[in-house]
Amino acid sequence: MKKYLKSYKFWLVILAVIAVIGSLYLYHMANRYKVLDRAVFNDFADRVASVSESGSFASQKQLSSFITDWADENALEYKVDSAGNIIFDTPAIERKKNVTPTVIIVGINYLTAHENAELLASAASIAATELNSGRKTVIFANNEMETNYGFKKLSDKYIGKKSKLIYLDYGPRAYASVNSYAESVSEIIIPSDTEKNDHDSAIKIHISGINTSAVGPEIADQPSPIYEMGVLLTRLKSRSVDFRIADFDVFSHENMYPVSMDITIALNSYALSSYTRYVDQRIRDFERKYSNNNPEFKYTYEIIENEEEIPATCYNAQTGDLVARLLYTINSGVYKFTENDPVPESRDIGDISGINCMMDLEKGSKSIVLTLQSQAYDDTFLNRIVMDNHAAAELNECSFKETLHVDAFMNEESSLLRTLRNTYGKVYGSSDGSGLSIRFDERFTPCSYLLSKNINADIVHLRLSSRSAAKLTNTMMCYIKSKGNTFTL
Repeated sequence: MKKYLKSYKFWLVILAVIAVIGSLYLYHMANRYKVLDRAVFNDFADRVASVSESGSFASQKQLSSFITDWADENALEYKVDSAGNIIFDTPAIERKKNVTPTVIIVGINYLTAHENAELLASAASIAATELNSGRKTVIFANNEMETNYGFKKLSDKYIGKKSKLIYLDYGPRAYASVNSYAESVSEIIIPSDTEKNDHDSAIKIHISGINTSAVGPEIADQPSPIYEMGVLLTRLKSRSVDFRIADFDVFSHENMYPVSMDITIALNSYALSSYTRYVDQRIRDFERKYSNNNPEFKYTYEIIENEEEIPATCYNAQTGDLVARLLYTINSGVYKFTENDPVPESRDIGDISGINCMMDLEKGSKSIVLTLQSQAYDDTFLNRIVMDNHAAAELNECSFKETLHVDAFMNEESSLLRTLRNTYGKVYGSSDGSGLSIRFDERFTPCSYLLSKNINADIVHLRLSSRSAAKLTNTMMCYIKSKGNTFTL
């Protein structure tokens, strides 16, 4: 041994080994937080963005095929369940079989995929990257038209009691949340009947080109064609104009804001001049308020005076009066906490306590059905909104029924939220994790359905934004990779 210690070659070997170990350590330290392959992320996002010039996929089937084709191209294993969910389920490596499993879940909706390109790229990147981790499951849940169908039908086997589940969506500001609103869907059934049209003219009003999205607290900035119908009819009633609804059509996307409306109103020609001046003013008001955020927006009308083109039949006076009164009575918009409310500790007076939205107006043979979606902080505040809608129905002698009621989401387990924030802080240099803000979701999220699969699951809603999508994706990957390591982040 003394012979080796006196040999300069021995020490050169030792120094070389130390240098290699040191270089490897420095490389590891410099790259331990760089898990996301930006090329994969950017490629997927770019592919989504370039699918169609119109800015959206043509159907849910096309979007699903796009994801599975990409998976096949990259030799990734997946399954598609009976609800249309696309599931990438990677088993734990041997030494991490006892690590808590991680589930990443994102809703896919062909109507919003184009604007959510980075959101989908985030989930795709996590699915495609080998992280040498515990069980990792990435789910693209079928959320066509925001119906939450895939979330409702997802098998319980993917969400165990020890699961750490991150639900992802996309918006203007990034944040994490462990609370979201309860939801109710209800219908008001308006009795209807028709009669012969005796008016000598009609006006056909058209609204279209409204951008759609899931209902949320920004409802005040969303043009509502159904509410506008009520305004147009109420104007006639307030001026005691004899009118009839000849026909109408509302184009709605299930649980998303309606996007267009056509209504044909029969009235006598002597009332046309005054009414068209009012409609002209409504068009100017709409364009001033909404055209910037709805570039395809249209609000037009045409006068029908040709006897052969005037509708031969129309809804009777009672039906038109009921529709006008009901649409005027319904409070469509936000509710806020007042000083008379039992304001929760996490909320303040003036914060949004609930949302009420007119989703669809559908004509039948003997009735017209108004569909309402209501959301609120909890059942106490939700039931107030539902009762208001019920009272409006009764006041106008219409029937009412609630067709869906889903509890609010609240995760009282803080482990996942805390670890995600700590991971973000370590990766991006914020010692307290303050770079990832915590907010209360003033809307309904599918987390309510996910929690119902297993009430012990630790669930966090993580909203990505254009500025944060890559960073938060990398954070999630670092979190998944580090679990169960001897030396963690």
